Amino acid sequence: MQDVATQTTLTEKDLPALYRAADESSLGAQKRYLIWSRVGLIMVVLAAAAGAFTGEIYFPDNKADLMGVGAAVAFGIAMLVRITLLRDRPERTWYGGRAVAESTKTLAWRYSVGGAPFQIDQNPDEVDLAFTDRLADLLTDLSAASLAPPSGEHKQITQRMRELRAQSLEERKETYRVDRIEDQMRWYSRKAKWNRARSDHWNIALMFIEALGLVGAILTATGSLHIDLLGLTGAVIAAGASWLQTKQHSNLAEAYSVASHELSAISDGIPLQRTERQWAQFVSESEDAISREHTLWRASRTMK
Repeated sequence: MQDVATQTTLTEKDLPALYRAADESSLGAQKRYLIWSRVGLIMVVLAAAAGAFTGEIYFPDNKADLMGVGAAVAFGIAMLVRITLLRDRPERTWYGGRAVAESTKTLAWRYSVGGAPFQIDQNPDEVDLAFTDRLADLLTDLSAASLAPPSGEHKQITQRMRELRAQSLEERKETYRVDRIEDQMRWYSRKAKWNRARSDHWNIALMFIEALGLVGAILTATGSLHIDLLGLTGAVIAAGASWLQTKQHSNLAEAYSVASHELSAISDGIPLQRTERQWAQFVSESEDAISREHTLWRASRTMK
């Protein structure tokens, strides 16, 4: 058996062209959605801030409230942002593209290491045909117009996938453990920590703003404050809560932490698979477990 150091690896650039196209489309749509959402929320907060003050500007024949004009402009921009999001629906391309990319990645790993339904002992031509047919079925989840042009190699079954499939059972097991299970496990663990920290930071910030709103309410009640601090803090809190709902830091931290532990258990079970038949079933169940997390993520997004 060849050394682990010289074993065939399978990175994202070695995955099917459909994966790269769907991944690029999803990331682009996600970026647009989050940017427009952020701009809309900032405009609402700025409108509330402008409404908390007055600033008259005089013209030859009349006068105008400068802060009122600013609030109107901010609300107008927020409305245009909302119209853009409703018209373009970038979140649909984000979710759909992510679903296609992750499903393609799962199929590629099943094929490359001999997981069901692409067992090693099957006719190679029939396996290749079954694989490409399964990829074609995935396109029903995403409009072809939403796909970015594929970058890199324009093949659905890449040379590296074929090389890995041609290796021995022990070599495929080791590659699957390192490049699929442990790589995914590290990603989940890192993202769980990151989302947990972000959730804590946002909640602390919102509690501080709520405390500021309480102080403002007391000062307003005693006549010591003559600006609408209550409306401003209320708008900031609402915008912060809406952003937290969009990012779902707390839910993602919990889901990713559970997924990381589940993948750790899967990694421990890899050496116990002695035959091709056992291995094919094991890979199928492992990929089902990985896909389950993404299915739950997508459901949580689309049911908002």
